[in-house]
Amino acid sequence: MTRIAVWKFDNELGWDSPWGQGFPGWHIECSVMARKYLGDYFDIHTGGIDHIPVHHTNEIAQTQGACGTDMANFWLHNDFMTIDNEKISKSIGNTIYLKTITDKGFSPLAYRYHLLGAHYRSEIDFSWEALESAENALHRLYQVVRTGNPDEGSVNDSYATQFINAINDDLNTSQALAATWEMVRDDGLTDNDKAAGLVAFDDVLGLDLAHPPSHEIPDDIKDLAAKRRRARENENYEKADKLRKLIEDEGFEVRDTDEGQKIVK
Repeated sequence: MTRIAVWKFDNELGWDSPWGQGFPGWHIECSVMARKYLGDYFDIHTGGIDHIPVHHTNEIAQTQGACGTDMANFWLHNDFMTIDNEKISKSIGNTIYLKTITDKGFSPLAYRYHLLGAHYRSEIDFSWEALESAENALHRLYQVVRTGNPDEGSVNDSYATQFINAINDDLNTSQALAATWEMVRDDGLTDNDKAAGLVAFDDVLGLDLAHPPSHEIPDDIKDLAAKRRRARENENYEKADKLRKLIEDEGFEVRDTDEGQKIVK
């Protein structure tokens, strides 16, 4: 039988109590907080797979004993993250904090996108290269919203169904992202419809796609784009291609749309 400490005695930490000075044990602490903020019985409880055999088992037993009900309808246990295919460990110094990510200039939402790319019950590996890829993908989604107008578009029913089915399939976020990208790459949809779809899907993804960060286009890039436009108008496509390459070398892209030439970061 597993024994748990409901109250941990400590002469220096905690509070006075009828049982002596101390503080509540970790397991009872979580049961009490869950009951206070979520009620006796709630829908979804999450946590790591390492919490299954002891911590969550004790939470369930405590809540059933105190409330006479199950604790939650669904228990979602995420697998571990590795860093460069190594287990995270303070002893080898590979622990990475959110501040580490932001100090390197990455958005926390890029990290969120990286996590969404794997099913929560699958192990996921973190690397700076993977985070950079995630941020690039996130910026491409932002650009789709900038290019279109979600208020003037409509969500495609077929892709919405694919997205919802993926989320309902044990929170399969990786498959939901696949449906999202399939929609983005569909040439049969207007820019406005793609933007509307992204904003709708973001109610689940939580990537703040409705508020893409703005990118100011430098004047020299605008000048190159204007020269390229004139070259195309004069059917000097060789010169236009060279100007496009100069623009791309500066980290920008020129797109020819029905509404005219557009520059994107």
